[in-house]
Amino acid sequence: MKSSKFASEVKDQAAAKEFVDLHMHSTFSDGALQVKDLIDLCRVQGLSAIAITDHDNIDSYEEGKDYAQAQGIEYIPGVEISSSVGGSDIHILGYLFDPTHLKLNKTLVELRVRRVDRARQIVDRLEEKGVSLNYDKVVARAHGGSVGRAHIAAQLMEEEFVATFQDAFTKYLGNDSDLMADLDTVKLSPAEAIGLIREAGGIPVMAHPSKTNRDDLLDMLVDCGLMGIETYCHGQTNASYQKYKTFAQKHNLVCTGGADFHVKRYDGRNCPGSLRIPYKVLSMMKEAKGTKAL
Repeated sequence: MKSSKFASEVKDQAAAKEFVDLHMHSTFSDGALQVKDLIDLCRVQGLSAIAITDHDNIDSYEEGKDYAQAQGIEYIPGVEISSSVGGSDIHILGYLFDPTHLKLNKTLVELRVRRVDRARQIVDRLEEKGVSLNYDKVVARAHGGSVGRAHIAAQLMEEEFVATFQDAFTKYLGNDSDLMADLDTVKLSPAEAIGLIREAGGIPVMAHPSKTNRDDLLDMLVDCGLMGIETYCHGQTNASYQKYKTFAQKHNLVCTGGADFHVKRYDGRNCPGSLRIPYKVLSMMKEAKGTKAL
């Protein structure tokens, strides 16, 4: 794949002395690093501001806000809410919301409880297929945070039922697999996720649109109150970058992004700060928050 134009554009911004990363995950969802270790990694990468966006979980903010401040890193509230429509997963990121907002916290707790119930159902179904998985170890992998299929996949690998993470999804955990059929959803609708973030005073953003591949839903999301879209993403083409940037400009959306970091790789790929996103992205979000109609 040719190098993406957005990467070269960021590189050429010699005047940008501060960089941010607004999409990463800790052990409070499906990330491999605990919050303080993740903040340390961000400091090493020279980031001036970050948001940890765990799935349906904002515990990382309280866990890390004082530590991040001590490390000289601006630390803003972040979350990635899993929503669904028409059989497609739509991930809605939220930023700069009130982390004490009652409805937001109550809804996220309810989503996590439903995730635990769903994980138990998946483990039970695996048992019926002769795959006897240690459920307690699955839950323990979430460190008290959001339990997801990634934790089940990791446990399947540890107990040597599959060879790779992808094998777990191909064989058992994919959306189209028999094992996952008719399981109760644990997700909001995109409209509910966007509304919840806005009600909590935050900025709702569509995550990795090229990966989601549901451009037919973009106008609907804007109508629901979407305020940003990720254009700084790994793994997208120049054409995709230009398409979403043009869409953002047309609808007055903030172009945001991040590495979507989950685990440290031996080659350093997709680590926090790897896209060198200028601080002005966060400044634009703050401006949008200050001018939005509530």
